[in-house]
Amino acid sequence: MVQANPQILQPMLQELGKQNPNLMRLIQEHQADFLLIINEPVEGGAEGSALGQLAQSVTVTPEEHEVIERLEAMGFNSAIVLEVFFACNKNEELAANYLLDHINEFED
Repeated sequence: MVQANPQILQPMLQELGKQNPNLMRLIQEHQADFLLIINEPVEGGAEGSALGQLAQSVTVTPEEHEVIERLEAMGFNSAIVLEVFFACNKNEELAANYLLDHINEFED
């Protein structure tokens, strides 16, 4: 998502810093590694990226699964929903607002 829309990186990092300061601190301490991960070429779709591999191994509760389905029902694809949902610390309202505020950035 960031590779296709690099302009969303800064707003996502700002939101991440608000929601999860510890993770933001780790990103800042390991900027080179973080940049390598987000710039990793995507081969064969999301499955080839570190994010795709992470998304395949994430376990969610039944309640979180329902939230993800509601966000997808708003018309967003599952990869974007998952990335935003976890970046927003699993906060449905925050994720929905972010998706709606940045809807033009997610369109193909």
